[in-house]
Amino acid sequence: MKTYVAIIGGQAVLAFRAEDDDEARAMIDDQQGSMRSDLKVLVGTDGKPLWDGKSAIEAREATGAQHAEWEQSRDQAISEGEIDLDARNDPDRWNVYLMRNEQSSAEPIARGDDALSRETARQAGPKAPSGGY
Repeated sequence: MKTYVAIIGGQAVLAFRAEDDDEARAMIDDQQGSMRSDLKVLVGTDGKPLWDGKSAIEAREATGAQHAEWEQSRDQAISEGEIDLDARNDPDRWNVYLMRNEQSSAEPIARGDDALSRETARQAGPKAPSGGY
């Protein structure tokens, strides 16, 4: 698996994992998938949704730094029990939303499979519909 980023308006907003470019594009293009619905519900530090539901969403392979952010978030989620390996949660299904703070540095927030993490809900505003991990 490789780490990819979803880019909206020239900004990387989400780091996620996919087998290849085709799967990454399919995940972003999935009209019924949680990725698009989350991007419309989660808000950035400017108070606006990360995605307006109309703008193009690009997918590209993550930079080394973006992959490191994803990996660090995933490892923390495992150590804190948000990803339960004993329950066979797939750590590759962990998504990290890349928010920009006022100093323009990336502030990653994470989301596993169909459930928003506690940190995401606290930092991102309204909580998207959640399932379970």
